[in-house]
Amino acid sequence: MTDFSKTFKELITQIDVHGDVSKPRDLEVKELLLNRVDINPTKPIAHFEARSFNWKYFAGEMAWYLHRDTDVDYIGQYSGMWSTLTNPGTNEINSNYGALVLNTEQIGWVVDSLLADDNSRQAIMFFNQPKFQFKGNKDFVCTMYANFFIRNNKLNMKIQMRSNDIFYGLTFDAPFFSFLMQSVYLILKKHDKYKDLELGTYHHFADNIHFYERHFELAKKIKSEDDALESNILAILVDDEGREYDMTLPRDGYEKSLFKAKEYFTMIEEYETCDLIKQIQKQIA
Repeated sequence: MTDFSKTFKELITQIDVHGDVSKPRDLEVKELLLNRVDINPTKPIAHFEARSFNWKYFAGEMAWYLHRDTDVDYIGQYSGMWSTLTNPGTNEINSNYGALVLNTEQIGWVVDSLLADDNSRQAIMFFNQPKFQFKGNKDFVCTMYANFFIRNNKLNMKIQMRSNDIFYGLTFDAPFFSFLMQSVYLILKKHDKYKDLELGTYHHFADNIHFYERHFELAKKIKSEDDALESNILAILVDDEGREYDMTLPRDGYEKSLFKAKEYFTMIEEYETCDLIKQIQKQIA
């Protein structure tokens, strides 16, 4: 399966060729309806000469998700966007994905469902919820659900989005959802029943996938780039037996980003589904 940079370029072309133009909130977008993209969960990074992957932001967002913190003060150090989306009269938002699913009710349900039945069709975790349907909500969660299923001894995952901006959303959603998938995978492999389980495919569905006018020129530049740009491979996950599961990680900017996030990660070391602290130390030592 191809890496995500190539898939991302192909997606831009699909939107240009097969999509339409609309103006939600009077902002011009190029959009494609009912789209599906298959992603290799070990290579979910879109990295280009015209737009390098923002490791500083991703490191901060991952720490924020893992801490399950709905307050915007911490993530505000990485992006000012979140402070514009707070709920009325609060300093909180709704789209901290860690707060929504990294708990026994969601990721716990998925694992328990698959342990009970390897053919289960119930291993699902929900992101958007009815409680977010209120007037004045500026942060209506874009992700609807994640559905996990095992077939042919492979763990697969479907992500369903109601709406997905490819530049501000998908480029950071893909690596987080890949991390989520690998986390479920490593939890399952701790059990004898799944000691030989393999990692399958991440299927990304969006009812509306798009990019805004501010990114029209950037999209053209990315489409014109040579596919030869490659990234270094750095280990990101290690299971209890020391086996490494890699993600494609450009080194440029990575060490600096992880160093900045290290102190915050240490605060949430109790999160047990992956060995992030060891990996951070490994990369910045």
